[in-house]
Amino acid sequence: MNLGHYRTPGVYDPRRTVQRLGIPGDLAGLTVLDVGSWDGFYAFEAERRGASRVVATDSFCWGGPGWGSKAGFEYAHSFLGSSVESVECEPYELHETADSGFDVVLFLGVLYHLKEPLPTLSSLRRVSMAMRKSSLVDR
Repeated sequence: MNLGHYRTPGVYDPRRTVQRLGIPGDLAGLTVLDVGSWDGFYAFEAERRGASRVVATDSFCWGGPGWGSKAGFEYAHSFLGSSVESVECEPYELHETADSGFDVVLFLGVLYHLKEPLPTLSSLRRVSMAMRKSSLVDR
């Protein structure tokens, strides 16, 4: 993510993962949910790639027992003039807070933090829309 001359050193660079995930360069017209967003890299990347709506969620880092905070997300959101929506909620509550389904659901680095994964997977299923006729693979 380009934040001008600001760059923080870290142990992990998510830019390397984007290509391996196969996220299309053009997400125009698609809605994206980024579960466990933390600093929002993938949410902001989806917005940069043209997604019509992006919702970022977190609880572990934004307000829970995680080692982070929401400060990085808020800084990048402001710096980028972003329209990414943020919702602080537990992953198993997604179906209660989402007002619609999503075309793309990113669930990266979350599963291994869950004590009871099945309610979360059920919630994700409810907010995931069926793939449209022109699937992401065809783009």
